[in-house]
Amino acid sequence: MFDFLGKRLQKSLAKIKSKRKLNENDILQAIREIKMSFLEADVNVFVVKKFIKNIKEKLIDLEIIDKLTPYQQVVKIVQEELIDVLGKEKQKISIKGKPEIILMIGLQGSGKTTSSVKIAKYLMKKENIKKPLLVAADVYRPAAIEQLVKLGKELRIDVFFKNKQKNPINIVKEAYKKAHDEKYDLLLIDTAGRLAINKELMQELDDIKKIVKPNEIIFVVDALSGQDIINVAQIFNDKLKITGLLITKLDSDARGGAALSIRQILDIPILFIGTGEKTNEIDLFHPDRMAKRILGMGDVLSLIEKAKEVVDEKKSQKLMNRMISGKFDLNDLMEQLKQIKKFGKMSKLLKMIPGINNKISQIQINSTEEKFYLFEILISSMTKEEKQNPKLLKNSKRKTRILLGSGRKPQEYNKLINEFEKMSKQMKEISKKIKTGNLNGGFF
Repeated sequence: MFDFLGKRLQKSLAKIKSKRKLNENDILQAIREIKMSFLEADVNVFVVKKFIKNIKEKLIDLEIIDKLTPYQQVVKIVQEELIDVLGKEKQKISIKGKPEIILMIGLQGSGKTTSSVKIAKYLMKKENIKKPLLVAADVYRPAAIEQLVKLGKELRIDVFFKNKQKNPINIVKEAYKKAHDEKYDLLLIDTAGRLAINKELMQELDDIKKIVKPNEIIFVVDALSGQDIINVAQIFNDKLKITGLLITKLDSDARGGAALSIRQILDIPILFIGTGEKTNEIDLFHPDRMAKRILGMGDVLSLIEKAKEVVDEKKSQKLMNRMISGKFDLNDLMEQLKQIKKFGKMSKLLKMIPGINNKISQIQINSTEEKFYLFEILISSMTKEEKQNPKLLKNSKRKTRILLGSGRKPQEYNKLINEFEKMSKQMKEISKKIKTGNLNGGFF
C-alpha cells in the first residue's frame, strides 16, 4: 500500500540517518529529496507544496533533543505531516438508519461492484448488520449485475435486480420499498459508472440520491488513476457531496498519489482501502498506521487485529501444545501453513512487522511463498499414515508415489523432508528445555 511513495521516502530519509548533527544544507537536501518522492508518486503539486512548506518550517527551527537523534526528529515531523495529509483520524461508517443506506459511485472499472460486496460483508462482520440488501442498479453493464448476483449468492447476501428493467431509477425505487417493507438493516446501491463524466450520469445519480437520501455516498477510486481523477472527483462532489472514499488496487504497483491527493484537496476522508480481489480484502483506513507503513515503521496494531480475525485460537493452542510436547508431524506443518495463508500475501504481512520489511527482498518473499506452495502440494499427496509418521517417507517407493501424485521434483521433496526434520529437532529441543526448566540462552 503506497509502496512506491514509501520506498522513495524511506530512501530519502536514509541519507541523513548516519548524521549526528544536521546543518541547514542537510535539512534543505532532505526536503528536496522528500519533495521529489511525493512528485514521483504522482501526488498533486498543491498537496506537495503544502506538505513541504509545513515540514520546512518545522525543520528549520529544529532543536536537538537529547533522547532523539536528528534523524528520528526528522522522521517524527515527516510522520506527523504525513498523518495530516492522510486524514489525521480514522473515519468509519456509523450505522444510523434502519436501513442504513449507502450509495456507491465512481467511474467504470474502478472496482465499484466488488467494493460494494466487500463493504456489505465488512459491515456484517464489524457493525452487526444482520440483513443487508445489495442493489444492482448498473443496467448499462450486464456483467456488473451478474457479478453482484454471483458474489451475493456466495456470501448469502440478498441482491435486488431486474433483468428486464432498464430504468435504474425504477429499480432503486422498488429496492428502497422492499428494504423498508421487509426490514432490511442495510441498503447498498451499486450504481452505473461511465468511462467519462456526462450530464446523463450525474442527473441519474442525483435522482437516485433524492429518492433514497443515503447516509453515505462513497466514491470508489482506482489507485492506478492519474491526476485527472481529482477533477472527476470534484465534479461528483459538487453534484452529490461525497462522504467518503474507498481506494482500490492498493495491492498493485500503483503509485496511489492521485487518489491520496483527493483526500487532501477535497477534504473527503478515506474510509476503506481495497487490498486484493477477494471479498475479505478490505481494510478500514487508519491514517496513523498507514503513515507508519509508508515510513517502514510497521503496523503492529493492524497485525494483532488481523491475527484475532483469521487465526483459530483453539487450533493454534492445540498446535502449540503439540510443538511444546515434541509431537510435531506433517499434519501440524500443514495446519501452520494454512494459518499463515489466512494473513494474505507475505509481502503485506511483512510490512506490518517493524524493522523487517526492508531487510527482506521481494525475491526472498517470492521464494518463501513458492516453498509454502510446493510443501502444501507434497503433503496433500501423502497418506494419513505418512503425515502422522514422517519416518515412513524415507521409503523410496513411497517417495516415488508422492512425486507422481504431486507432480513435483525429487529435490523439492528432499527440501520438504530436510526442513521438516530441522523443525522437528528444534521442537524437541524446546520441549526438553521447558521440561527441565533450562531456558538459559533462549529456545534456540
